[in-house]
Amino acid sequence: MNTSSPFPSSSPSRRSVLRTATFGAVVAAAGLAPAGGAFAARRTPDTYSLTITHLDRAGRPTGAYATTVSGLSGPGAEESVKPYDPSGTVTVRLPRGRYVLDSVLTAGGDGGGTDWIVRPRLDLDRDTTVTVDARTARPVDVRPPARTAAFLHGGMFLRITHDGAERFLNQVVDAPTLRVAHLGPAAEPGAVRQWYDAYWSAGSVRYALGHTGTSARALTGLTVHPSPPQLATLLVHGGAPQGAPGTATVDLLPSEGPTVGLSRPLATPGTATYLVTPERGTWDVVYTVRPSTPEAPPVSHRAEGIRVRAGATTTRSFDDATRL
Repeated sequence: MNTSSPFPSSSPSRRSVLRTATFGAVVAAAGLAPAGGAFAARRTPDTYSLTITHLDRAGRPTGAYATTVSGLSGPGAEESVKPYDPSGTVTVRLPRGRYVLDSVLTAGGDGGGTDWIVRPRLDLDRDTTVTVDARTARPVDVRPPARTAAFLHGGMFLRITHDGAERFLNQVVDAPTLRVAHLGPAAEPGAVRQWYDAYWSAGSVRYALGHTGTSARALTGLTVHPSPPQLATLLVHGGAPQGAPGTATVDLLPSEGPTVGLSRPLATPGTATYLVTPERGTWDVVYTVRPSTPEAPPVSHRAEGIRVRAGATTTRSFDDATRL
C-alpha cells in the first residue's frame, strides 16, 4: 500500500485536516461604493502556468504517476491540486506563491516499487516547467542485522515549513522497494523534517528501525544497517489476567513525530521482544487485554516515553493488565 497526502496546518499536530479553497475574485461591497455607484473589486492575484513532465526509470514519459502540488505561502497558500494527463506531461495554472510538489511514480515489471520525488520549495512567480525523473531516486535501504528477517511495513513522513506554515507528506509501504529523491533548490535551513520507520520480523523478535533528521532538502536515498550493538532491546511482559492464560495485543510506536506503528498479538503470560533504534527517540506501548467474554470491552493501558539505550535491555511489565 502506498499513500501520499499533504496536510496543511498552523500547529504541529500529527493529524491535520486538508483544507482547499476555490480561487476567485472577491467583490468588496460592504455597502461602500466609489463615485458613479460601481462596486470596487479586489484584483485577482496573478496566475502562472506550471508544466510538469514525468519520466520513468528508463527516461521515457509515463502516465503511471500521482502528483500533488500544495500551496505553502503567498496568494496560493490554500491551493491543493492533483494535475494529471496520461501522456506524462500536464499543465495547471496557479496563483503566485510558495508550493510543495510531491510525485509518486509506480514502476512496473518484476522489480516494481515506488519512486517518491519531493520538491519542498517551488516558488511560482513565472511560468515554470518541472521535470520529475524517476532515475534520480535512490533506494531506502533500512534493514536489521538478521538476514532471515521479513519486511512487515514502513512509512516515510515529511514536514515542510515556511513562513509559519507547514505541510505534511507521507508514504506508507508494505514492501522494501521505496526509492526517494529531492527535486529542485534547497529550502531554508531546517525547513524539512523527515522521519522513516521500518518494521521487520525474525521469528519471535520484531525490529523497529527508525531514522529522523532535519535539513533544507528532502532525502535522496537512505541506507541504515544497524549492527547488533547499535540496537536496544525492549521487552513487553504481559501477565495472565486473574492467573489464567489469555490473549493481549501489544502496539509499539515512536513517541515523536508522525509515524506508523506495529501491532502484534501476545499469549499471556508472555513477553514480546523488540529490537529498536535508539536514535528514533523514546517509544510508546499500548497493551490491550482481550475480554474473556464477548460482551466485555477490552482494557487498554499505555506506557509512554520509554527511553532505550544501545546494547541495554528495557522491560515494561503489565501484570494482570493493572501495573506497569
